[in-house]
Amino acid sequence: MRLFAGAALVSSVAVLLAGCASLGVAGGSDSSSTAPSTSAPEVHPTPSGPKPNFQPTVDPTSAQANQRLFVILLEQGIVAEGISANPAATAERLRASGFDAAGISWTDSSTAIGLLSDTVFVSAQVGSDCLIGQYGTSIQTIAVAIAPVLPAGGCLVGADINRF
Repeated sequence: MRLFAGAALVSSVAVLLAGCASLGVAGGSDSSSTAPSTSAPEVHPTPSGPKPNFQPTVDPTSAQANQRLFVILLEQGIVAEGISANPAATAERLRASGFDAAGISWTDSSTAIGLLSDTVFVSAQVGSDCLIGQYGTSIQTIAVAIAPVLPAGGCLVGADINRF
């Protein structure tokens, strides 16, 4: 019986070694056998279905509905240019995103004597309300408010208010 068990063990080992040889696993110093590739196969997923649309659109009836988009557009200028981002470029970003150009206004980025303004204002009129953004070196952040359109029209007061 022991002889039979020993023969079965030897034949099992022989089958196992034969399987390894067919896979190319090197068991010793034989350099003629090839080892399996250790790199994973490249996977290239193929998108299916409709692509998501992340382009927000302006709601022409509600300033409240546009507040987040307004903040994002102001933040893009801050990320690109720093806290003293050009308000004219920010106004252009608002216009390019769909805010009505007739309702966009902004203050100058420099003072009357040519110094950099501590803060600037950019606004967009939506319906009967205004989105008003303020940012600059003196506040180091973006402040946004919603206020009603001024009785004389527009969102910002001053002699040097810029408009498209």
